[in-house]
Amino acid sequence: MTQAPGLNHSSEAVGTITTTVTNNFNNGFKCLYLNARSLRRKTQELVACVETVKPDVIGITETWGNDEILDAEFCIPGFTLFRQDRKNSHRGGGVLLLINSCMNAIEVKMKSQFVDQVWCSIKLKGGEDLLIGVCYHSPNPDFSHKENDNKLCDLFTELYGKPLLLMGDYNYPDIDWSSLHGLSTASQKFVDAIEDGFLTQHVLEATCNGSVLDLVITSEPDMIDSISMLEKLGNGDHNMMVFSTHLCCENQASVKAVYDYR
Repeated sequence: MTQAPGLNHSSEAVGTITTTVTNNFNNGFKCLYLNARSLRRKTQELVACVETVKPDVIGITETWGNDEILDAEFCIPGFTLFRQDRKNSHRGGGVLLLINSCMNAIEVKMKSQFVDQVWCSIKLKGGEDLLIGVCYHSPNPDFSHKENDNKLCDLFTELYGKPLLLMGDYNYPDIDWSSLHGLSTASQKFVDAIEDGFLTQHVLEATCNGSVLDLVITSEPDMIDSISMLEKLGNGDHNMMVFSTHLCCENQASVKAVYDYR
């Protein structure tokens, strides 16, 4: 094998050894959510944030992904990538999940045809599956129309009774989450869908220009700790959010081959 530059060993590498990396999820796992408003231009800022926050789950809306952007441009070492770009070459939108590779996440497809959604599942201790998702409900009338609003509510019906952690930007600034009241028909229908599914929406603090646009929704009211607001990513206009869950997931070992110089 060729010796790595800068290493001064007296003998060549004669083989490989493997190292096993494990993560302890017995005390839950940490989540980071953000609206990127074009992730491709902010990957360095995201990597720096991840190195500081050290999340296990990252949910991102408005990736502005398209067919010309490779997965490698959005990947972060140690994470498994799940992405859904907006179809029909429409600029904007797009959602993405990055999950700690040790959590052994599996992609999940929903029946609902809601435009911007991505899902995976992880195995909790005890054998139960947890759905983790990211949705983006656009304010653009080309996407935010009655049919797509209905598809979003259909999605909540499909999720009924399932252990769930859902992040996203839903663009309903007229909802008062303390009273669960929406001023428009669409926003009230959205609130009713959450209530009918016995789900809990945890974000009460403004996330963008004084409005609560970004939400964290769970199937259990005590699933997560309180949510902390972080600075915006780059020139974005949404605050990032970080929180921890109280869920214990199965710990999968990650095996890595390295050079053996002995």
